Amino acid sequence: AFLKGEYLSPSPLMVKYEVHTGADSIGEVPRIAAADITPEEFEAQYINRGMPVVLTGVMDAWPAYAASSPRKWTLDFFKNTYGDVPCTIDTFGKKEETTLGCYISRFAEFSTLPAGSPVPYLRTWYFSDDVPELLNDFAPPEHFHASDAFHKLPVDLQPPFRWLFFGPSGTQSSLHVDVWETDAWLGMLEGSKTFTLYHPAHRKHIEAEENDWADLSRPPNTEKYPDMHKAVPAQTLLRAGEVIYIPRKWPHHAIAQEDSISLTLNFAPLCAKKGVIKHLLPYAKSRGRCQMLLQR
Repeated sequence: AFLKGEYLSPSPLMVKYEVHTGADSIGEVPRIAAADITPEEFEAQYINRGMPVVLTGVMDAWPAYAASSPRKWTLDFFKNTYGDVPCTIDTFGKKEETTLGCYISRFAEFSTLPAGSPVPYLRTWYFSDDVPELLNDFAPPEHFHASDAFHKLPVDLQPPFRWLFFGPSGTQSSLHVDVWETDAWLGMLEGSKTFTLYHPAHRKHIEAEENDWADLSRPPNTEKYPDMHKAVPAQTLLRAGEVIYIPRKWPHHAIAQEDSISLTLNFAPLCAKKGVIKHLLPYAKSRGRCQMLLQR
C-alpha cells in the first residue's frame, strides 16, 4: 500500500543482469528534474516522507560531469591521471591490493568471467584521503543537504561518509541498509546500475535474521525467505548524469549493467536527526580521543 501513484508504474527493465526479486509486483522509482523542484519542496515531498526518487540535471554543472563539455570523471581519466594510486578491491570479501590503473585495465578481462562469478569491485573508496583535489570537481546538491545535521558539526567531526565506486559490469552491492540510519544520494558518473529498493515495512520478507539478506543475484530461496514474494520493490535503471535518493532504513541492492563510476554521500536530514545522533555521539567521542592522542 505504500507504493502508490507514480510508484506503481511497472516497466520491465531491459538489462544484461537480471535482479531476482520474486515479487508479485514491482514499482518504479519516479524521476524529477532538479530545475522543477526547490530544495524546500524536495525535502517536504521526498526526504521528510522517506520516499526514493531519481533527480536529473543536478550534475550538469559539475566539473566532474559537465554536460556542456567532455566529461572529466571517466574511466580513462582516472586510469591516466591517478593510475598509480593504490586501492583495495573486493571480491565477495576477499581483498586484493592493486593500483587504480591496473584495476581499470582489467575490466575487459573481468567481463569474460562465467555468468554468476564474483566480480572484483572497488567499493567505498575514501578518495578525499588519497586525491583531495577531486573534491573541487563536484558540489553536493542542495536538495539533499539543505538541512543536513552533519554540516552543523565542526569539519573534523563530520563523519567521512563520502565514497567513490568503480567496477566493471556485473559488480554489485548486495542488499543492505545504510550506516547509522542515514539517508544517501548516489550519482552515476559513467555507465548504469539497476537499483532495487524496499520499504522498511517489507524488510521482514527479505531478511531471515539480522543482516542475513536475500540474494537478488539468484532465484529466490523460498525455503529461507518464504514470504519474499510479498516484498514489493521499487526499481530503476540509473544512468550517467542521474542521482538517486535512498531514504534511511530502506534496504537496497545495486548491480552495474555497464562499466561504471558512481559517487555517493550519506547525510542526516533534520527529520532523521534523532536516529542518527545515537550513533554520532560515540563516534565523536572516539574521534576526539584519537585527535587528543595524536595531538591534532
